[in-house]
Amino acid sequence: MRHKMVVTVICDGNRPDFVSDATTPEMASLKRAGTWFDSHRGIFPSATRASSASIATGSTPLSHGLRGNSVALPIPGGHEFHDAGKPEFFDTYRRHFGRMLMRPALAERVASLNGAVICSNVSPGAAYFHDSYGHAHMFHRELCYGPGRVPTGETIVAPPGAEGDAVMTERFLVALDEIRPSAATLWLSDPDKSMHAAPLGSDVHLEALAGADRMVGRVARMVDRLRDEGHDVLFLIGSDHGHEAVTEVIPVERRLFQAGFKKELDSPDVIVAPQGGSAFIHFGGDALSRRAEAASWLGEQSWVGQVFMGEDLARLGQIPADDVIAIDMAKTEGTNINGVPGLSAMAVRFSETEDDIRQHCGVHGGCGAFETRPTLMAVGSGFAAGHVVTGLSSITDIAPTALRHLDLPVENVDGRPLQER
Repeated sequence: MRHKMVVTVICDGNRPDFVSDATTPEMASLKRAGTWFDSHRGIFPSATRASSASIATGSTPLSHGLRGNSVALPIPGGHEFHDAGKPEFFDTYRRHFGRMLMRPALAERVASLNGAVICSNVSPGAAYFHDSYGHAHMFHRELCYGPGRVPTGETIVAPPGAEGDAVMTERFLVALDEIRPSAATLWLSDPDKSMHAAPLGSDVHLEALAGADRMVGRVARMVDRLRDEGHDVLFLIGSDHGHEAVTEVIPVERRLFQAGFKKELDSPDVIVAPQGGSAFIHFGGDALSRRAEAASWLGEQSWVGQVFMGEDLARLGQIPADDVIAIDMAKTEGTNINGVPGLSAMAVRFSETEDDIRQHCGVHGGCGAFETRPTLMAVGSGFAAGHVVTGLSSITDIAPTALRHLDLPVENVDGRPLQER
């Protein structure tokens, strides 16, 4: 049966200034065929796991409830660090809060139509929080399940990187052909994986970008086929965030211990949840009384760009709390060794040995001009060919845009449909 569909491809971490005929011919062609969003923005932190939740729900972390790539959850005497990308964190989050995300995902909203397909080659956490209540057909190397989060028993060998992205793209095309879902999302690990591992603008980065572009082209040809069969397909191609190049790596939690704000290096009273280009610092026990002093000290450090507390966090779309400080790592004018603009310090918890391997490579998570600039183009009804939207748009607009195309109510979201721009 012919029906409306929304097909989305996320090329993790792709920056708009790398979309060109030379680097990404498939995406450059689609940019001309549809509408390009020239002032597209991510969330804070500009990190994949929280961004995945924001793209799925059309909401900021303040509304959906997942703070970032890593989080700190309360325990007696302070907090405990958790990596939100680990598969076990999904159940940890549910046990702690007694729920999953506070806003419904697109997969839940289209369940009454023709359902949703998600093929994700990023972390398990980023995949699972794209469909936190399990309404989709999910395909991931960690778990494949059907609606109701019922495991299918299928095993997909798709490591992060170009090889795994190709495997996942093939599975996505098969699922599109077999299920014809109302909403379908393919989330590629590149170019982000390669941007973290190699200097921005390097041959490694550009080869990974070319590989992701080829996957976009394969999906584009399937979209054309679906349209030829009579389906009204809106095709969205974008990313979740951009990247800066690393200038230095700062062990933030170790520095707080050395400055006397944390009792012991492994004590729970002060816990840092790094986000790459930013960090959340959680205080508990006796350390709670030192939060204001710590905020003042952080503001004096050369590696800190901005300090956020209280309602400043809410204005960023983040979750305010009396026991947390957020810092944006220092940004620098200039370029990396390959002439790529956008430079940022990087936050980690303890390690003091990462400068040599991280410098000039990609980082994101903060408020920098390039890490907060994901890509987005829309090809299909409601979007004119060759049109450029210069006004602000956000990754929180993607779900509302899908809802509008599918004639579903646009409600309980923070973003708004891009058809209105």
